[in-house]
Amino acid sequence: MISKIKYKAIVFDMDGVIINSKEYVEEFWLEKLNEYDIHIPEGEREARFHGRPARPTVNDLFAELDESTREQIIEECAKNDASVESYLMIPGVDDFIKQSHEAGIRLGLVTSALPGKVERMLAGLSASNPFEVIVTANLVDNGKPDPECYMMAAGKMDIDPEKIIVFEDSVSGVTSASNAGATVIGVNEDHLSDSLKNAGAIVVCNDFRMAEFKTEKDGVRVFQGGEKSSFSFVITAG
Repeated sequence: MISKIKYKAIVFDMDGVIINSKEYVEEFWLEKLNEYDIHIPEGEREARFHGRPARPTVNDLFAELDESTREQIIEECAKNDASVESYLMIPGVDDFIKQSHEAGIRLGLVTSALPGKVERMLAGLSASNPFEVIVTANLVDNGKPDPECYMMAAGKMDIDPEKIIVFEDSVSGVTSASNAGATVIGVNEDHLSDSLKNAGAIVVCNDFRMAEFKTEKDGVRVFQGGEKSSFSFVITAG
């Protein structure tokens, strides 16, 4: 993907893009589903477990349960997130964020998680809170795949969504950012590439290890090689 648009900001999702929390997320949902004897086909788990805030996920997965029980599961989900002291980073992302920040690129974070989990992620970064805008699940009425969260981030940054590059790992997240008008680069395993592209991702890469930065007269070129996952775009600094 080689874009001719000059972008003004990069916005990241968190789970699956910055931190590798997939195992923790799936383990929690599978444990709760087993507890209530509910079966979700394996082929549906990627779309239904990932990328959405806890409440719509619970209302989807546990629709047959009463409201008080669903509220209890939502509280347990928040406690589960808070119980993890630190997360592994997606390969290359820490350096990618640090280089972006040092180059003067404006950065934002849009996540379906709550602030406590974001704080744990920030503690693991080399750059000290590089995000000028952070949108968490508690700040929006409609979580991903609704575009509200990305529209909010764009509004807070005073940037047209069409001038924003978004990195997302889930179908819900890609749909949200794409419908907001942003250009979306997917981050996930090869076998999920088609589903992310169908949701609106321009290209899908596994991680950030091959990404490079080059200063040009009209901005910073961010690019990555690879037969299937190459991308290149220019973004203004400052």
